[in-house]
Amino acid sequence: MLTTETGGFTKGRTTVTQIIIQIIILIAVLFILRMFRGLIPKERRPKLHPIDCLPLFSLWFIWQLSHTWTDPWFATVVFIWMIISIGITLWWGLSKGELLWNKFLLFYWRLTDILLFLTYLLTVIRALIN
Repeated sequence: MLTTETGGFTKGRTTVTQIIIQIIILIAVLFILRMFRGLIPKERRPKLHPIDCLPLFSLWFIWQLSHTWTDPWFATVVFIWMIISIGITLWWGLSKGELLWNKFLLFYWRLTDILLFLTYLLTVIRALIN
């Protein structure tokens, strides 16, 4: 059972309860953003989609689940994320001959969605095993 002594979101909650609350928060945020997106006229909609808020929540939830662990899991996730981003930036710039930020950032952000979501799933599995 994971709890924190310093208070905050996880005080006194079991890991399973915390994971369920996190999933409910994700679904609620994505649903609300999808509703707001539907209210904006199609020609004025930004290219980002509600799922693009996922990396921010994933990082926050990974930290919540793993900050009491003895190993530096959160730091490892951020380090791997940064190494991958440097590699992708170099690959993108060298293969395309130029770095068009509006195209690259969208590509990188979507890749970040996938990477951090998979890391979040690994964190949930590890938290349930511990």
